[in-house]
Amino acid sequence: MEQRGFSLIMAIFLIVVLGGIAVFIGRVSTMQYHSSALDEEGSMAYQAARAGIEWGIYRAIIIDDRLGSGCANSTSFVLPLTVPATLAPATPQHTVNYTVTVTCASTAATEGPTPNNVTVYQITSTAINAGVGDFYVERRLTATASK
Repeated sequence: MEQRGFSLIMAIFLIVVLGGIAVFIGRVSTMQYHSSALDEEGSMAYQAARAGIEWGIYRAIIIDDRLGSGCANSTSFVLPLTVPATLAPATPQHTVNYTVTVTCASTAATEGPTPNNVTVYQITSTAINAGVGDFYVERRLTATASK
């Protein structure tokens, strides 16, 4: 009895297995790229929120001394962040706009044995890149400052 077709079955099996491995490697590579891009977006959102905190503290402490009412209830602005091509070699240098919303609430307090008036500022900064890139990223930071 002659056996025919065994090599054909082995060849088809090898093609299917190698194709499955190729698809798996492609998916893992894509997930790594998206994870890295999301990490980069998160870092930029954090820096945008931090810039909002610093702006809010400056406004509350410095401007309040000079002009009064420096602690605005809520202020929004767009902060453009430039991504150099060295961070994402596959894409050219580009700018991502983050919407930063800074809120401030002030509370008057008295401290110490001799009454000392202190103003405590609660500043919250939220940075969002909604609708700008492939990912939705939001970072919120809160700081307390007093004078």
